Amino acid sequence: MNRSDYVTSLIALVVLCGVTTAAWAAKDTSKVELTTEKVIVFKDGYSMFVHSGEARCDDQGEITIDEVPDAAVLGSFWATSDDGSPISMKAGYESTTNTIEKSAVCTRQIEVLTENKGKACTVDVDDKTYTGTIREVLTKEGKRVVQPVEYAAFNLAAISSRSTLLPRPDVSLLELQGTHFVLTTEKGDVLLPVNSIKTLTIRDMTISRNDVVTEIVKKKRLTLRFDKPGKKRKITLIYFRPGIRWIPSYRIGLTEDKKKMARVSLQAELLNEAEDLSDVPVDIVVGVPNFRFRTVVSPMVLEKVLRDTLRQAAPQIMGGQAFSNAMFTQRAGEFRGNTRSHGGDGGGSIVLPAELTGSGTHDLFVYSLPRLTLKTGERMAVHIFDADVPYRDVYTWEVTLKRHDIATAPSGSGLTSPLALSKNEVWHQIELENTTKVPWTTGAAMMMQGKQPLAQELMTYTSPGGIVRVPITVSVDTRGTATENEVGRELKALTWDRHAYAKITNEAKLLLANRKREALDFEIRFRFGGKVETVSDDGTSVVAPYNAADWQNYRGSSAVNNSSVVTWITTIEPGETFEPNVRYHYYARH
Repeated sequence: MNRSDYVTSLIALVVLCGVTTAAWAAKDTSKVELTTEKVIVFKDGYSMFVHSGEARCDDQGEITIDEVPDAAVLGSFWATSDDGSPISMKAGYESTTNTIEKSAVCTRQIEVLTENKGKACTVDVDDKTYTGTIREVLTKEGKRVVQPVEYAAFNLAAISSRSTLLPRPDVSLLELQGTHFVLTTEKGDVLLPVNSIKTLTIRDMTISRNDVVTEIVKKKRLTLRFDKPGKKRKITLIYFRPGIRWIPSYRIGLTEDKKKMARVSLQAELLNEAEDLSDVPVDIVVGVPNFRFRTVVSPMVLEKVLRDTLRQAAPQIMGGQAFSNAMFTQRAGEFRGNTRSHGGDGGGSIVLPAELTGSGTHDLFVYSLPRLTLKTGERMAVHIFDADVPYRDVYTWEVTLKRHDIATAPSGSGLTSPLALSKNEVWHQIELENTTKVPWTTGAAMMMQGKQPLAQELMTYTSPGGIVRVPITVSVDTRGTATENEVGRELKALTWDRHAYAKITNEAKLLLANRKREALDFEIRFRFGGKVETVSDDGTSVVAPYNAADWQNYRGSSAVNNSSVVTWITTIEPGETFEPNVRYHYYARH
């Protein structure tokens, strides 16, 4: 070959290598390596994941993603690019084959014979003894399906990187199959059955072999197709899924002096049963979004059912809605309002760490946490804020009258409806004013005074400028009693639906005593079946339609009776009493 031909061939080789390298590079760069850009966590155990990565379209204009989530809600799974959405997104499985050789102990006779071929030996077969050299082991290679427990013992590298939610891989072991071997003796070659060997003696016997394990793995794959091949694009993958939840936890520290200030501290307790988070910005949301199809799986994740691993891992936490912002159950006179001032400017002395900020959007309030690392199965508590806010003590007494129908009143009671007051429970509560600029979400609250624990209760959602009451305990130094007397009766005062009703007028007297050494603020709520006529001591009344909870065994029409609530707000000096009364009437069928 002359110099010119040599140079021409060398250039052609370089060009060919360049084309080959470019082809491989295009193939490699068309696969997106996703990183988690942000996670938005809601209180109901659902979260929004935002992943992103860059890749270059191949010759077909396609980009592939192997990191397909195992759970996503219908309609929430979207893949977009920086300059336009893909033409199509296809989900499917891609099979890959992994082969590994691993040294293993020979467990069968045919394996020992094969590994010691060419060596001298003495073998006892049936009742005869042979001495010679192993010439050949008559075998053929076969494959055996490996069971899961056996497969784990091989410790393939692919096990640690593959999601356990993928289909179980097809794993097979290459093994020898055969029944006879050939032994060369002084008299010639002898064909002997392997299964008839009783004793095999070999100097420096080899007892290990290399096992070849083949694993066929099915991996999920998303294929995005664009209109322009070869173009580099930034891909963003978002989806809404279950598996991460945050639970608010409050600590309320009351001052021991008379300044009546409370230190409210909030921390978020995060539970992750979804995906590993590595140095990821996390937003936690006050409020729950409306996702109509939250229980329906997206077909793009190739799953048959929506996998809610958090509900399986922590059913006692996920089983109820104790920390839902929508829960406003009245317990022990709990009260919350939108605006009430104690003379402050509404600013509040809230202390937020510099890296934590809060922002509100579309009736959902967001706390942005610092970047977090939280693996699947781990838990974390993150401090949110501290705030110094005013509070006041308030004592509440709930008095409920539950009357019997006149025809079913207990014997011995006459015609006077008994007052069903089972317990004298005057509750001591604290009333906190949210003078900060951020809302307080519903959560468990531990109340302390110095190092002394006072109580643990549920603090309900409170918007900025609002107030919330948190019960502490039943007050033992305040006593309340209630009595009821009939003061009037008019038979056949009303005819309704061909039935005659008697009008019964009652007077209820309440007595509340303050045996503490300081003046106390009280709120008394008296509820009963009937219509208010008069109320003493500047009490306010609300008359509502019939309420079945006011009655036992009621057999009249619900149209003839009302339900009333009378409220008194007063301050009782130490050693003094408060004695309001109410006159009202109700109708009882003859």
